[in-house]
Amino acid sequence: MTARTTAGLLAALDDTYGRFGALLAGLGPAGWTTPVPATPGWTVADLVAHVGDGERAALACLQGDPPGELPVADLDAWTAAQVAAHRGEPPEQVRQEWEAGADAVRWHLAGLDEDGWRARTVWVAGPLTIRSLAQLRLQETWVHGRDVAEAVGTGWPAAPAAVAWMADLAARVVPANLTRFGRARPGAAILLRLGWAGEWLVAGAAGPRPAPGTEPDLILEADPLEFVLLSARRREPPWVAGETARGDLALAADVAATAMTVG
Repeated sequence: MTARTTAGLLAALDDTYGRFGALLAGLGPAGWTTPVPATPGWTVADLVAHVGDGERAALACLQGDPPGELPVADLDAWTAAQVAAHRGEPPEQVRQEWEAGADAVRWHLAGLDEDGWRARTVWVAGPLTIRSLAQLRLQETWVHGRDVAEAVGTGWPAAPAAVAWMADLAARVVPANLTRFGRARPGAAILLRLGWAGEWLVAGAAGPRPAPGTEPDLILEADPLEFVLLSARRREPPWVAGETARGDLALAADVAATAMTVG
């Protein structure tokens, strides 16, 4: 597994952008109009336009001038408006606009020092660090790359470095998601064991982390990619009571119900 350093994150992001760009460059005219099963009602062109808008919004946040609509009250309406605004654009324009946005985000991140990576900005669901925003752009690009590949019937490899960074993000947002969706469990501790990607001891609600060595109320085990796909709403919960979910099973159900990373 790649060490979780800013250099490692930049390398994984660069690799993911490269894979996504190569996938788009290989699409013929029919590919761009193909419906995407993972995002009903959208074509490949719609999905790429959405990812491109995400890069432009991320760049504005990185530059300290976030769009006025962030954080978003109605995510579905926001993304639908983005897609509608680009319908009818030629595929080459959609691809070039995504590429320009991705390049600008990557260049900005590459110029940050460690204090810059720790700085905070606003994003779709609320405030977060620049590092977390970079992880979200990686996750958005990788997951939607997988969506496009699935739609057009081509492969999409699960690069270990990208999976590791996405698993880290998906694990760390568990407490905030439990609180955001009204299922907070103050005082509870959850141990997430995600195979080769590592393990995370997180709280049952937004706030301080459990102290190291705290006895967990719930232990969840999953393949890291399966947990990433659960958090991207591409999988059902991967846990089996008594085997991969042990302890407070009601809390396990709440974690599954609220698992989501917002790109």
